[in-house]
Amino acid sequence: MDDSLVRRIEQQCILRSGMHLGTGEVLYELHAGELLGSWDSRISIKPMREEHVADKMGRVQMHPCEPYLLVEASVHKVQLGHNVYGGPTVFLQAARDLVALVEMLLQTDLPAADHWTVHRVDVANVFDLTKPSIKQFFESMQLLSFPRRGKKAMKTANSVYFPGKTTTVKFYHKGPEFQVHDAGRLKRFFRILFSHLYGTDTQNHERVERKVRALQRLADRRLRVEVEIHADKLQYDFGRCPTAAELTDEYLQRIHDSEIERVLREGKQGMETVRTEEAVWQRLQSLYEPKRAHFLHACWQVMATRGDEKARERYSKTAFYRSRKLLEEAGVSWRGSDVFIVANDSPIHDFTPMRVDRRFCYLPARNRPEYQVSRDLMRLAA
Repeated sequence: MDDSLVRRIEQQCILRSGMHLGTGEVLYELHAGELLGSWDSRISIKPMREEHVADKMGRVQMHPCEPYLLVEASVHKVQLGHNVYGGPTVFLQAARDLVALVEMLLQTDLPAADHWTVHRVDVANVFDLTKPSIKQFFESMQLLSFPRRGKKAMKTANSVYFPGKTTTVKFYHKGPEFQVHDAGRLKRFFRILFSHLYGTDTQNHERVERKVRALQRLADRRLRVEVEIHADKLQYDFGRCPTAAELTDEYLQRIHDSEIERVLREGKQGMETVRTEEAVWQRLQSLYEPKRAHFLHACWQVMATRGDEKARERYSKTAFYRSRKLLEEAGVSWRGSDVFIVANDSPIHDFTPMRVDRRFCYLPARNRPEYQVSRDLMRLAA
């Protein structure tokens, strides 16, 4: 970018925020620093004059370069103020919308979004489950072993996080995350919104509470599955960081699916996954000769009741990995089986966090006042 343009942007890199008067959500919040996490609703704008360069020994250091602009944001939260529902589905259009917004906020012409290089993309899928079912999902995840990502993995009652050099995989319950990071912020802006719309109406407080409660109820039923695709992965696949126009939606969803499938070791998507004791036994009998079917069934029972680590201790290394591979090829899962999960009101023995699952959210949010506003109000902006 032209140096004078970058200097002009630097002079404007102060904290600046705006609100959507139609919904009360935060539309944007510009600042010049790093984002705190994927829940951050701000837009980070950093004028840069150095870039990472690897020397002959493979060591990466910062070296002077032509000036450029680094922009980081959750386009989903920029559009709605939250990511409980909705959000962009076409990457190139999302990139264009973000660059157009930054242009407007900085009152500065920027290069066309199609030509910007992409250094990270977060691809998220969302599933509609009850709170007990989501709790059960994370309980079952505690029993799994993740050899390749396990050292840095983080598991909590409401989330599982697997960092990596090329990708990072995250599963989390949206309800607790919304309550901690979004609810208070949205309440403050809804107060401003309803004061603007209705003045000092005594019902404003109830309007604020009703709006946030509606979003919280929706968030409580959402399991969010995210894959961060890092620059290393993009450079490996494209030979360099691709432009926004080169990055296709098919590529992004394919990487998401393959990373989730790899982490969960759920086998082929095209085969219906079985995990109940009787269904597993029938599947193994139909695919393998009797002696092998009995051995694999015994291995499955150990992994379902004791977890991967105990099974690895019980069998030789060769036998364990060969058996696990055959179980995966058979479309058999030991995660969430009925052998060790206590029956409850919302069993999810048949759930898999992939797009093939019937609980995958792909339709727009319901047209209810708690979630939507009129188009006239949507046009209002601060």
